[in-house]
Amino acid sequence: MDNFLDKISQNVKQKIYECIFQALCEDSQEADAHLGLKTHVSRPFMNWDLMYRNLINAFGDDNVKYATNKRGMWTVLLLYDVESGLLITFIRDTRFESIKHLKRDKQPQYIRSLIALNNELQATNKQLTLLDDIANSESKNETELMKVLYDLCSGFDCPIEFNGLHHVLVCFSNKYKTLSSLQAYILDSNFDIIEEQNWLDMAKPMMSNEFEVAEREYNKPAITLKSKATDRLKEKGLVALKEKEKQKQS
Repeated sequence: MDNFLDKISQNVKQKIYECIFQALCEDSQEADAHLGLKTHVSRPFMNWDLMYRNLINAFGDDNVKYATNKRGMWTVLLLYDVESGLLITFIRDTRFESIKHLKRDKQPQYIRSLIALNNELQATNKQLTLLDDIANSESKNETELMKVLYDLCSGFDCPIEFNGLHHVLVCFSNKYKTLSSLQAYILDSNFDIIEEQNWLDMAKPMMSNEFEVAEREYNKPAITLKSKATDRLKEKGLVALKEKEKQKQS
């Protein structure tokens, strides 16, 4: 079986890492400072807006398309990696864990419709393609999942070929004011893992976009990184160390 996650270029994985890292760390802190907030009731939702903004600004070219779709009170952002033929969506790891333990009829319908794209990747005794679902449906119309899938993809500015299309779910978390995990999954309809990759380990550390000017001799400005940038690198190392210690103790 093909390794689908290897088809996504390192450049795309790096961009995704940088967009999420920037949103959860520097952008979130700067937004708090700018707004002068005294409470942070809406921070989890604001982080999603910051992350979506960064991803939309980073992609949308000929190689990776984006689309947004409103599902009730929630908005879903989808990336379509043209080269790999993969749809990519995002979720917090805590939300992912809670969804896995819900009964099927309680799981978000849009996630079920996306994961259904991976049905033929299941074990032989569980194989059931989305097309088979349609063919066996009592109605001659599309199944509800296919309707949801078409609706999700309606915002792309290019036609989407569903034959051979698969889905990647990217799960993330943040601890100690930095991005602590970034895991990509190919899942089957039971939320069992077919493939997974740790994109946090694969990404290059992100340097700050903000600089301060130091005076050199002859009044020539020299550009140096702010301490905030180097602190972020230390934080990433601290998170990795704490996670390793936690694994040893478990």
